[in-house]
Amino acid sequence: MAKKGKGKREKVAEYDLSKIRNIGFIAHIDAGKTTTTERVLYYTGRTHRLGSVDAGTTITDWMKQEKERGITITSAVVSTYWKGHQINIIDTPGHIDFTVEVERSLKVLDGLVVIFSAVEGVEPQSETVWRQANKYGVSRIVFINKMDRIGASHERTLEGMRKRLGIEPLLITLPIGMEKEFVGVKHLLELKSYIWDVDETGEEYRTEPLELTDDILPYYEEVVLRLADYDPEILDEYEEKGRVAPERLKAALRQAVIRREIFPVFVGAALRNKGIQPLIDAIVELLPSPLDVPPIVGTLNGKEVEIRTGEGNLVAQVFKIQLDPRGKQKLFYVRIYRGEISFMTKIYNPRTGETMRATRIYRMFANRKEAIQVAHAGDLVALVGLSDSTQTGDTLSSEEEPVILPTIDFPQPLVSVRVEPKYSKDAESLEEALHYMEVEDPSLKVNKDENTGQIILTGMGKLHLDVVMDRIKEMMNLEVRTGRPFVSYRETVGARGEGYGEFSQETADTVHKAKVKAVVEPAEGNENHLEIVGVEMGPVEEALRSAFGEAMDFGPQLGYPLIGVKVRLEILNPEETTPLAARAAAVKALNQALANASPIVLEPYVETVVQTPHEHLSDILNILRSMGGEIKSVHEDLGYQVVEAIMPLKNTFDLADKLRSASKGRATYDMKDITFRPAEDSDFS
Repeated sequence: MAKKGKGKREKVAEYDLSKIRNIGFIAHIDAGKTTTTERVLYYTGRTHRLGSVDAGTTITDWMKQEKERGITITSAVVSTYWKGHQINIIDTPGHIDFTVEVERSLKVLDGLVVIFSAVEGVEPQSETVWRQANKYGVSRIVFINKMDRIGASHERTLEGMRKRLGIEPLLITLPIGMEKEFVGVKHLLELKSYIWDVDETGEEYRTEPLELTDDILPYYEEVVLRLADYDPEILDEYEEKGRVAPERLKAALRQAVIRREIFPVFVGAALRNKGIQPLIDAIVELLPSPLDVPPIVGTLNGKEVEIRTGEGNLVAQVFKIQLDPRGKQKLFYVRIYRGEISFMTKIYNPRTGETMRATRIYRMFANRKEAIQVAHAGDLVALVGLSDSTQTGDTLSSEEEPVILPTIDFPQPLVSVRVEPKYSKDAESLEEALHYMEVEDPSLKVNKDENTGQIILTGMGKLHLDVVMDRIKEMMNLEVRTGRPFVSYRETVGARGEGYGEFSQETADTVHKAKVKAVVEPAEGNENHLEIVGVEMGPVEEALRSAFGEAMDFGPQLGYPLIGVKVRLEILNPEETTPLAARAAAVKALNQALANASPIVLEPYVETVVQTPHEHLSDILNILRSMGGEIKSVHEDLGYQVVEAIMPLKNTFDLADKLRSASKGRATYDMKDITFRPAEDSDFS
């Protein structure tokens, strides 16, 4: 008997934190992430047509640039409902140039659906987003998509997960048929087959009991044995009855998923509308609610505090700022951890000291808005009316309890272009547009060349910058000229260095004095670390942190940002030190210490993975070597030769054109994992 697999547009009757799921879809580009999101929205009744990436009719890829390029550029927030649960979804980009969108989304999500292509398997950006999820400790379920495609293999994808992600995935649904014969899935928890052969939209499907035949039994027993670690009675029930109640298995698996100890795997074909309803069930049955995740740690008056989702004074965080293209107003996307926000709620920003109120509260549906009266703990919503000084990463709290949450770390941009208006009369409009884009996108930096007065725009990559320029032309109707892209270098230190700074100045009512000793040395990795000695938390400590930030932004060699530096600042006269003097003395001490620490200029390198037919391998290798590439490995996969190389980022801007020409358009490439090496030449422009 056919079952309807498309829900009505329901809502949760009452506010219930246990029924909320804040989830994201992440994947390598072209793994089918946006198509999967569209199918979820359709089957949950949130949309009334099946959106297509190729046709430019998707809900979450709403920007003109996304529709034209067929890729996700900005993260989109949508809310939908399934079986009494509210699902807030963030659809994130898959291209490395827009990794900042993944970073800020992971900061506020409780669970993830990680999508892999059954044809391409675990791709370079797949590894990157998986590591990002590890960094933020987000629970995950896996969806192997494109089971209907020629060359599809869920087993090969599982093996790729074991080798490249270092995990042991647990298969929950098995495919019924492969490639063009793929028609459904065998659900090991439910011992039920789902078969989509009723209609093309996938709304209706039929189910059949799944017998534990010899080919199914090993997979089922693996599920039973691994979940028995979370519920010992599972083994007793299996030995007694030869099977385990689905509810018991799901409860145990949910524990494992929330603890991030098991990553269950589901299979399907989103474009052909197969396998999506069991995936939506898994989202509400297995991924955590806001109540299931560990408390977020913030600071209150300099002391650490744990913030658990629920009632109490307001604690929320701004994770995205966007210009509403229709209303020309700023939308401040926030995750509420504690308390609630209504039109009457006073909202305090501990960073700026401002008190505000939201004039509008919206539940978002990509670029469409649904006004609501109140937003509760656990919600992802957009606010209008906050101060223009509010930034991405800011905490919103109550004035009585000004909790500060850790800010969102964004990667430093590496590729720059010089920008100028075609007509001089548009100079002010261009600067205004660039300023707004910088506020909206924290991975974008706008500076002026002190010698030429030209504007320098720095982003995550050439595609990132191209998209920014397209948006400016569209938003402001400006004609803009850009130069050739060039890379932004970094600096570090090669040895230990010391410095001393002293400041003394008398004003009308205060004597400002400070003596600061600075010690710098190389640190492991690219992060900078600061240790402060001789002063407690307070204004002086904040002044030292400000000096540290300024010093790390401007290296002693060529003025590039510093990475991989460990800094120790010590106040030598704490009793008489004032904040103003501490900052000035610390800047002097740091500049001296950095100059004495054998400073080094670093050049960005990128790991490049090229897939090419065998007959073009020799030409591809020659191209990579001629562009400074260091060949790491060459191996065969799916009948193609895969070349992994490390090469200077500055040499990759023309790589696509050269590969296309050498392979008659048949070679493809991906980039991942930016690293830094000492620069070999003196041309840093």
